[in-house]
Amino acid sequence: MSVFELKMPKLGESVTEGTIGKWLKQPGEKVNKYELLVEVQTDKVNTEIPSPVAGTLKEVKVEEGQTVPIGTLLATFETADGDVAAASPAASQRQAPPASPQVAPSRPQPTPPQANDAAAPAPSSSAASMSQPRPPSSASAASAPSVSSSAMPASAPPRQPSASSSMSSSSPSASASASSSTATAERPDLSDVRATPAVRKLAVENGVDISQIDGTGLGGRVSKKDVEDYIASAQAAPAAPSQAARPAAASQVVSGGPAPIGARPAPAMSLAGDELVPLTQMRRAIANNMVQAWAAPHAHAVMEIDMTALMKYREKVRGDFQAREGFDLSPAAFICKAAVEALRTVPLVNSSFTDQGVIAHKEINLGYAVALGEEGLVVPVIRDADGKSLAGLMRAIRDVVDRAKARRLTFDDFYGGTFTVNNTGPLGTIISSPIVPPGQAAIISSETIVKRLIVTDDDAIAIRQRMNLVIGFDHRVIDGATAARFLQTMRDWLETVGPTVPVY
Repeated sequence: MSVFELKMPKLGESVTEGTIGKWLKQPGEKVNKYELLVEVQTDKVNTEIPSPVAGTLKEVKVEEGQTVPIGTLLATFETADGDVAAASPAASQRQAPPASPQVAPSRPQPTPPQANDAAAPAPSSSAASMSQPRPPSSASAASAPSVSSSAMPASAPPRQPSASSSMSSSSPSASASASSSTATAERPDLSDVRATPAVRKLAVENGVDISQIDGTGLGGRVSKKDVEDYIASAQAAPAAPSQAARPAAASQVVSGGPAPIGARPAPAMSLAGDELVPLTQMRRAIANNMVQAWAAPHAHAVMEIDMTALMKYREKVRGDFQAREGFDLSPAAFICKAAVEALRTVPLVNSSFTDQGVIAHKEINLGYAVALGEEGLVVPVIRDADGKSLAGLMRAIRDVVDRAKARRLTFDDFYGGTFTVNNTGPLGTIISSPIVPPGQAAIISSETIVKRLIVTDDDAIAIRQRMNLVIGFDHRVIDGATAARFLQTMRDWLETVGPTVPVY
């Protein structure tokens, strides 16, 4: 019999730790290979980890409710030698620095769409050329992707021989031993570098050490634009001395005074009876994401929409829809459809900002915000929203909402959002100020539909159903006129909904 050690696996690119929710097996119980063993909770999803070997659960190292980082020893098994031998190579490749330049990935991970790599909104071979200079990190603060994905173990190309290894070339065995030990000691562990396979490949092709790049994505994910910015900065580095060689007087004129000192957050007030509530993984992730989001200069605009005709049409078709689908036809489906039509008309809104330029997305993937009470909120993505009918959008909304509330979303559900819809109407709000998700250019918030007295164009007074539609936008990408045109397009579509707009 042999002992197998189960460690906390890497569950996603932006996931650095997990909380043990429940052990499905207890010490002393027999466990079959691939049998579900433990429930692990992360900031985005809850998942069940299967046993990689067959044997007997010997000891549980992490109790239920404890939060531990990736790679922490969770449990030990007593198992047959053959099972340990079959399972240990992948584990050793994940945990120890590789002795050879290539490492096989321990398991396949989902790869986000190519557009996400370029835009830096989602979750791999990499280079280990340590001679590359580290560029300034201004790009890191400028753009931040929205959603992360799972990273695959990295491969590193052979390092260039150093002078000391060249001098010892007369002894082949000693040279090989020294080279191997040097590579093991100096090669960075790239298994924790968060990047998609396409991004890692780009780094390899350009001889870039991806571990030297400051990722701008959620949790420090390295995007394609981060690598391109790094390459551009490295290539521009020789020009820096010429900039520094300018006359001191010119520098003093431009300077104009000392650099501003950043404000520090005020210390939290402590009062009698206060209780410190630890941050959950979801709340910590939301906090980090919002800090990244505010790196973009925000602006907002609001427009009032007459929803009277739409609500009458909905009442006309909702009965048949519910009988056919088994659930109600919500105004949210019409709002999402109007957003899709507006994104087609004003495509600049469906884009992302980078220091190299604005990336215009061809795919229209709607993030749909789902509140989970006091626990927080998540924004799963409805992919290819422009290819869906009203019924298709309603099905997609119902699907992501139901799975979010049941905690059954997967990491794939968070990839690739290009624009977000925040339907706060059911909460009773009449106007809000939505925050643009990192890696996107805009977000809309649809407010409560209320009946109001309105003076019509012929000076009559009528009762109409009205709704405020708010857009929050990244002012680096979108100006006020563009935001207004987007809202006008949505307004025109929503106010003319009728029998000419098919449900299916």
